[in-house]
Amino acid sequence: MENFEQYINKEEISQPRTAEEFICWFEKKLSITNERRELRRQNLLHEGVAKIFYEELFPLYRLLQNKAGDWEREKFMPVIGNQNYDVEVQTNRKDVPRYIEITTTDMDEEEKFRMQYFLEHGHVVLTGKVSIRKDKKTGKKINVENEARNHSEGTHEIKDRIKELITKKLSVTKRPDNTALLVYYVDYIYLRYDDGASKNEVDTFIDSINIPWQNQYSMLYVVGASGKSFFEKRGEN
Repeated sequence: MENFEQYINKEEISQPRTAEEFICWFEKKLSITNERRELRRQNLLHEGVAKIFYEELFPLYRLLQNKAGDWEREKFMPVIGNQNYDVEVQTNRKDVPRYIEITTTDMDEEEKFRMQYFLEHGHVVLTGKVSIRKDKKTGKKINVENEARNHSEGTHEIKDRIKELITKKLSVTKRPDNTALLVYYVDYIYLRYDDGASKNEVDTFIDSINIPWQNQYSMLYVVGASGKSFFEKRGEN
């Protein structure tokens, strides 16, 4: 049985690359996930190396697509492990982060159950509420509502999730100097990448967050899954 580990390994992931080199390398790996249907389950559920690929490398890819023109000489090295950053940046510039910590809004427990439902049934409402019923005899039963939640509710959920993740990333009291925080969210359904009003709404929301992230991070980057929603804010670190 095929798995994604046959096409990508941790040693390969952790090679220093320029922004353009990383983008090119990542897109080659991404094409494999699109071509090999055998990898579908692992990729949808973010299992094994797919978790690193989608929850760390994909957000970095979208960030570098937006910053490649400015960060031409820098090299980026994803670091796998339990250290308190996800990417080490090789740079001589003071205005470029030396480290990047990454967090994503798109694969919490609810979304993983949604993907399990999709794999079992072949269809799923992407915005339907997910519920789990546990039974001693039949085990776990996943249900996804057929009705989409209203736009306002979906928008608020994304904002709440972004704020929640930033708060969580402040729980580590010490980060290396000049560490940036990268927050990745889905911008295909709510707060859409192709809607100017939605982009303004996200920008205003980020400015209004009353969490002292600036004390711990030199920069805050918020990037959408499309790569076309991108916001950067400077901190005090």
